[in-house]
Formats: sequence, structure tokens, C-alpha cells
Amino acid sequence: MSDLQCPATAVLLDDAVPPPAWLARLPVAERLGAHGAEELVRLVEDTADLFRGETFVVAAPAGDVAQALRERGLGGRAPAVVEVDSAGWRRVPPPDHAP
Repeated sequence: MSDLQCPATAVLLDDAVPPPAWLARLPVAERLGAHGAEELVRLVEDTADLFRGETFVVAAPAGDVAQALRERGLGGRAPAVVEVDSAGWRRVPPPDHAP
């Protein structure tokens, strides 16, 4: 059965580098910070429940972002855009990605 709610969109950033230019084009409901992959995963999942259909940003050390993505079965590194709902995490291209 599919999730009947809209997914939340989480933008995961490396807190040691400036945010990508495309982030300025997104309506961001909340900006948060995390330290540690476990805290990052928990924060993303808890915040996704509050911001269904909206975008929020979480900045964390690059290694924590990469580890959190791996723990959710996704590869890659920051910046990463993921949709989060009851079915899990799915990577999606950032808004400037050309098909």
C-alpha cells in the first residue's frame, strides 16, 4: 500500500561549505543542524512527519550525511535531496538537475 500523504523533502547539506545556489530557489519551511549520523537520521525522520509536502534543510558534517544516506540504502554525499515518507527515503535530483 502506498503512502497517502505527500512526502517531505529534506535537503542534506555539508555544514562546512556554502549551500548550493539552487537552494535559494526552494521554499524552505525549516533549517536545522545535526551532529552524528544517528542524530541526522532521527532528525530527518521526525521533521519529515511535521513537514509533509514541504522542504526542510539539515546541515551536518559531510561524513555524517554520507553515513546517514548509506544507512537508508542510498549512496552519495552532500548536498543531497531526499523525499521522506512512510515508505522510506528516496534520492531525487536537485532543482537544477537537467534530465
